[in-house]
Amino acid sequence: MRTSQGNRILLMVLCLGLCLFLLPGPKNARAESKESKPNAAIERTHRDTTAALNTLSAILRSMDAVQNQIKDKDKESQAAQTQNKKIRIENQRNELAAHLDVLRKNFEEIATGVDMEAFAARPREDFEWTKEVQDILGPILHEIKGMTARPREIEKLRSEEAYFKERLPIAENAPQAIQGLMDKTKDQKLQARLAGLRQTWLDRKQELLSRLAVVQYQLDKKLQEKKSLVESAQSLLRGFFKTRGKNLALSFLALVFVLLLLRFFHRIIHKISPIHKSGKHLIYVRLFDVAYEVFTFAGAIGAALLVLYVSGDWVLLALAGILLFGVAWTARHSLPRFWDQVKLLTNFGTVRKDERVMYNGLPWRVGPINLFTYLKNPELTGGTLRLPLKELQDLRSRPFHPGEPWFPCKKDDWVILADETWGKVITQTPEVVRLLLLGGSRKTYPAPDFLQQNPTNLSTGFRLKLTFGIDYQHQAVSTREIPKALEEMLVSELTRQGHGDVLAELRVEFKEAGASSLDLEILADFSGRAAPDYMRLSRAIPGIAVDACNKYGWVIPFTQITLHTANPAPEKAS
Repeated sequence: MRTSQGNRILLMVLCLGLCLFLLPGPKNARAESKESKPNAAIERTHRDTTAALNTLSAILRSMDAVQNQIKDKDKESQAAQTQNKKIRIENQRNELAAHLDVLRKNFEEIATGVDMEAFAARPREDFEWTKEVQDILGPILHEIKGMTARPREIEKLRSEEAYFKERLPIAENAPQAIQGLMDKTKDQKLQARLAGLRQTWLDRKQELLSRLAVVQYQLDKKLQEKKSLVESAQSLLRGFFKTRGKNLALSFLALVFVLLLLRFFHRIIHKISPIHKSGKHLIYVRLFDVAYEVFTFAGAIGAALLVLYVSGDWVLLALAGILLFGVAWTARHSLPRFWDQVKLLTNFGTVRKDERVMYNGLPWRVGPINLFTYLKNPELTGGTLRLPLKELQDLRSRPFHPGEPWFPCKKDDWVILADETWGKVITQTPEVVRLLLLGGSRKTYPAPDFLQQNPTNLSTGFRLKLTFGIDYQHQAVSTREIPKALEEMLVSELTRQGHGDVLAELRVEFKEAGASSLDLEILADFSGRAAPDYMRLSRAIPGIAVDACNKYGWVIPFTQITLHTANPAPEKAS
């Protein structure tokens, strides 16, 4: 049963992955797009080429301007009179050279469409032990970083675009302000200095414009690559199932295959092993079963890890290792409970097979103890519970006698409870017990509460006991004649009323001499078939006793109160 369920689950997972992998895109939308815009791809290519050329031209202008500035700084450095000024000019030249390198890299990236940083990256050859953890976690972080690369790049480009747009008005206003000062002064030296400063800000403006153009071009290119949600999901799933998904599926298949194969061998061992078939040496059988279960799970997990290792998928292998490490680290806190479960599985625990245990206020017989153990109560409808192994750890079982009852009554029995409820049991399950009362009403008790009512089962037989008193004037015949006559009349009347076949025994005996009457005790035993007439019989017997008193002239006494008064004290002589 479990094998078939596992096969169905595996088939569902594989079918889902295959459907997602083969799921086509929205055909209608694609067909409509092809029909309405047959030259859309050509137009997009033309636009991209034009934008790229414009951006490259702007970068070239910026590169020329920066190169001219570098030449000017070289001349200024040669003409510098002091060392401090020369150092300051060299620093400025280095900044311009670094900026020129950035422009060259941008020019090359746009012209070739190649990410130069990724192209020039070399594998790290540092094998220091302090970085081993980074080597293990690196592929995982790289995968996560790769999944979020595109939105992070778009956000970065938007931030740079906003940065350049904020500073562009400043770079545009500064030359205008300098030009206003130049127009108002006639000092040639000051005008020359202001002209140089104005040219510097014009170069900065051109630099900002070129860098803004580069960022906008890269941003537009990233945004044009944006796909619909369905296409992105399909692309992601295709890529996943072609690489990691395939490895994960093969690993899962290996785990399921080894697990089912070892379980199949376990069943064969149970069938052919003479120790298992004889039923003897239960301790060794349970130890073998527990060891085999541990070996089965370890073998299945080892097969899954081996598939990942052979396929070279270090990301999934690292994730599996982290998961197993977390499970092992958590398991160290539950080692005592695990040991208790091992003792239960080997039948050395507090609950043992074929013993009696109380669970939820009801008695149960313990079946074979496994990862899921069945508890049974033969007297209850649906009286089978399946408990996980951890639920048994807090229970205690004991050996039982074959004659011990598993429930005080059965279905269709008549019972009377401590709360004086009297009725017929029509349902008793592990949860509820329902009674059918006279008149057709039904009363329901939770099963544990029903047991707390101490039910008396009338269907197995019952006794009615009645104390009946006669007057003291019949004292002479109260011990023999009256009990005999009353007994004969009770038997005769009960037979006449149709209760003779259920009357097992009836006796009338002298009980005691009471304060105001001579008490007789009527003892009437009935079989379980008389249980439905319990209330009628409990009323019929007193009625027959009164009829006997009327027939034989026996006086029924009533409680008398006698007042005793003290004699008055004699008067003293005056």
